[in-house]
Amino acid sequence: MRKRTDRAVAGVSALAVALIASGAAAEASVDAPADPTTDIVVQGQGGTLTTPFETRHVLDARAIDAIAANSVDEIVRRLPSLAVPVNSRGEAIAVLRGAAERQVAVFYDGAAINVPWDNRLDLSLLPAALVGSARVAVAPLAPLYGVNALGAVGFSPREPDGVVARGLIGSGRLREVQGIAPLLSGDTALTVGGSASARRGEPLSHAARLPYAQPGDDLRTNTDRDLASVFARLAAGGAGRTLSLTAFHVDASKGIAPESDRASGARFWRYPTVRHTLMSANAGLALTPDTSLMLVGWHQRFDQVIDSYTSASYDRRDAQEAGRDRTWGARALLTHAVGEAVRMTVSTNVLDSVHDQRDIAFTGGALPAVLPGYLRYRQRNWALGGDVAVMLTPRLTAEAGGGYDRVDYLDTGDKPALPAVGGWTGRTSLAWEMPSGWRLRAAVGRKIRAPTMRELFGQALNRFLLNPDLKPERIVSAEIAAEWRGRDAELFVVGFGQDLDGTIDQRNVGRLRQRINLKGSTVKGIEAGGEWRPAPGWSLGGNATFTRVRRKGGAPGTLNRLAERPAVLSRAYGGYTAAGFNALVEAQYTGRAYSADVNGVLVALPRSTAVNLRLGQRVAVAQRGVELFVRADNIADALIMPQLGLPAPGRTMRIGLAIGGS
Repeated sequence: MRKRTDRAVAGVSALAVALIASGAAAEASVDAPADPTTDIVVQGQGGTLTTPFETRHVLDARAIDAIAANSVDEIVRRLPSLAVPVNSRGEAIAVLRGAAERQVAVFYDGAAINVPWDNRLDLSLLPAALVGSARVAVAPLAPLYGVNALGAVGFSPREPDGVVARGLIGSGRLREVQGIAPLLSGDTALTVGGSASARRGEPLSHAARLPYAQPGDDLRTNTDRDLASVFARLAAGGAGRTLSLTAFHVDASKGIAPESDRASGARFWRYPTVRHTLMSANAGLALTPDTSLMLVGWHQRFDQVIDSYTSASYDRRDAQEAGRDRTWGARALLTHAVGEAVRMTVSTNVLDSVHDQRDIAFTGGALPAVLPGYLRYRQRNWALGGDVAVMLTPRLTAEAGGGYDRVDYLDTGDKPALPAVGGWTGRTSLAWEMPSGWRLRAAVGRKIRAPTMRELFGQALNRFLLNPDLKPERIVSAEIAAEWRGRDAELFVVGFGQDLDGTIDQRNVGRLRQRINLKGSTVKGIEAGGEWRPAPGWSLGGNATFTRVRRKGGAPGTLNRLAERPAVLSRAYGGYTAAGFNALVEAQYTGRAYSADVNGVLVALPRSTAVNLRLGQRVAVAQRGVELFVRADNIADALIMPQLGLPAPGRTMRIGLAIGGS
């Protein structure tokens, strides 16, 4: 851990010098355009057409501070309609409104950071210190979000006015330090930061009954983790232009909890090396008073090693998978306003990614004398789209758009070549601002979700049987929403649905699994929530999402469900702040879901409720706010089972000291 922390400090210093040398600057301009995927908000230019046509939810820096999160997965679990199960690979993956996780795009400061090999990102390996705000956009999305994006989660870096730092200790021998500081401010802003944390393991609920690969009842088997990061951002602008350069590097290692419901077939894996680096640039230009251009470019490097072991003792390796991903991405967004009543947008997205992979079989626990070479896989995603928003009346706005998404599989390793896949996308929507303060929305859209390279070519250390005939999913989604915002309260109610043809799922073939296209699936649901501030310092609120997820055309006598799709997700909370003291209590409920057993048969998972509490006291020390806080999650030590044999943490405690911040 000490070596990783030293590297983090050195990396911040080097990156700061590089960014200072590269930046130039003038005063920020309110006319400069904004990238819609930076904050998951579609900005209008030159008029009043700033109406969002999809459902959005936001967590700001204050709300994130209250979570005392160690990694990003702990943050986004507080967003409505968003579940974050941890799968058998140990990945914490975002799932929106019961849809599949590979339908969700993840952005950081405008850059798409899903690893294209599998179009997913393990959110437990993105440190919370990198995030100043978190946003989600869901429902039919505009073409500008790119290929495969039916929902989106966006993170913005933190840019505080002064130094912000935190240290905490917690259950499972968790230790963490993090800090962020503005080195330059004014016309040119430079912010740098870093974090380092380590834990021995996740606490295990005493209600868990795990018959295999769980020798003790204290910590969950093989759930240790080291996680370090460095970060820097330079921003400048003026005279109708903006420029920002952002970079982070994450260095991590962790264990993967085994599926402890089965006597055989469980993964005994460790990730000894995970390195994730992102460098991105955003440039905004006001070409005319009514026309703006936004350009985003990024390069992402992702390296990961998986060691497979023969048993839960983790003392003898039998295989290793080493992967290297190099991704280049770019987005261009041209917006033109015609008076105050019409806004036209043209967008293009390109993503080119190379995945090099080497699979090694060990002999007697030792490396072979001759190592195999790397196999190369490469794909290119591109999307072209356009939409027009028109203010029909001062209170009624309509929008329509369309585009085309395409995925080319350029290199396929040692597998046969495959043809490109593509399809048209589109969305149409209406928004009505009522005099009473209510806002009504309706939207319907179409999208495709292409199979990923891993779904087509990945065998997961001889765990999967390939299926070269895998086809894209074709999805039609819709929502109807009502929203109200007052001085001391806000409410929202959204009805949504999704009809999907060719759902990609799994089946058992002997001892192996194989990805297949089902006939399809449907998702129907209601999302509702709000907040009330009855008096200064008090806040009461919550949200709930009810979903009904079903397969189409299931065989007679079989359960027509999809795995790990909870029927209910809800959160209720109450907060109080006065004279530096703050308190937050929340309850998070997860309804019925199903998961596949060792034979591939879906069985019901238990419902669960986690009650969490946070207390803090802030005082002023040398004109800086200093807070001592304690947070307890899952106080009742409830059993939370997102996937069969893979329980979530039991009762956890954290105590910390924070300097600066909100």
